[in-house]
Amino acid sequence: MEKTYFDIRVTFVHVVVFLIAVIAIGIFLFYMGYQAGHRLANQPAGIENADKLNEAAFDNQEKIDLVDEKPVKPAKQTIPSEMKLHEKQIPEKIPAATGRNVSSDQNYTIQVGAFADFSNAQKYSEKFAKLGYQTEIIVETINQKKLHTVRVGSFVSLAEAQMEKNRLEGLEKKKFKIKKGH
Repeated sequence: MEKTYFDIRVTFVHVVVFLIAVIAIGIFLFYMGYQAGHRLANQPAGIENADKLNEAAFDNQEKIDLVDEKPVKPAKQTIPSEMKLHEKQIPEKIPAATGRNVSSDQNYTIQVGAFADFSNAQKYSEKFAKLGYQTEIIVETINQKKLHTVRVGSFVSLAEAQMEKNRLEGLEKKKFKIKKGH
């Protein structure tokens, strides 16, 4: 039994025709997708009746009835009750800076955050400044990384700093650290 082989030769013309066909199919599919998206984008939102639809877009298709949904009622405003909750959380008395003339290296501060980005540290510092605390941002290098630490207050004794730290942790629901000196 003799085997016969067909000799298939792919010429440059065959390759060009094939590439043109692939590109034409791609353009056609892109155009069809563009038209479908364009048609949906022009449809107005919140149509109540199907009669208002552009009928030319749905010539040979069955009509789709749109469901008229009832608008969702907004939740009752409970801002005053929430404000009362937050007013209770704001400390009534913020300790004023003592008149003692003690070196800042001997004072205690509460570190409330450490950020790689200065703008984040600044925003966090402003948050505590609005609560009436004295804040400072200190640049430290820890493990060869530059950190902007946010510190609050200046307390002469460790007991004062501990009391204020506990108060802040209750307000912020976060853990803070007491640091000595600057």
